[in-house]
Amino acid sequence: MQDDEKNKKCHSCEGGNPESDGSSGLRQTSPKDETEGGDCRAPSDSAPFEGLRPLRAERQDGNGVVGRATGDECQNCGEYLAGWKRAQADYANLKREFEQTKKDIASYANENLLYELLPAVDQFEIALQHLPNVDGLPSDQKKQMQNWLTGIVAVKQMWVQTFKLIGLENVNTDGEFDPSKHEAVSNEEDDEKPPNTILKVIQQGWMLNGKVLRPAKVVVNSINN
Repeated sequence: MQDDEKNKKCHSCEGGNPESDGSSGLRQTSPKDETEGGDCRAPSDSAPFEGLRPLRAERQDGNGVVGRATGDECQNCGEYLAGWKRAQADYANLKREFEQTKKDIASYANENLLYELLPAVDQFEIALQHLPNVDGLPSDQKKQMQNWLTGIVAVKQMWVQTFKLIGLENVNTDGEFDPSKHEAVSNEEDDEKPPNTILKVIQQGWMLNGKVLRPAKVVVNSINN
């Protein structure tokens, strides 16, 4: 009796006892018909995941027998985990190196351009060292010259501030000669100063973000002790 009732329900879902449309005899189904009936009900969303087990806790042999993982397998898991950690560390180091490379490229991107501009800066410095004396001029001309000289000095202040922002600075020429930052163009003797001391600066040197862009040309004290 139960089998007949079960078959009746399935037969109803597959087209048995159809509700005819009057012409073809095909049954017109509805969403309610598709969900009713014990064997015709669709599986739930969680059904495909039922019966799964953690891979680290259990293993399955060739005969389909499920058991606990062996000691060797647990040891392999440890090796795999250690390898994964090493790969993560290598990736982190590579990422840091890449970021540092980008910073270096950005820092020295304008190096060649700045190097080509240095001769113009040198000539402007020479002009500032030879500013005219306006004390003997008439008052009206003196005022005009003073305004012009003030503008010249202001230009220098502006480029000094700009150079500081981009990391461009003069090479220090006080004290002892340093071959990594200075270029000796000649030697002189001065008894009052220690040997290998810089006596004169022929051309100012420049550094960009701690890197020597152009060494300073200097005169070095060559007196012997």
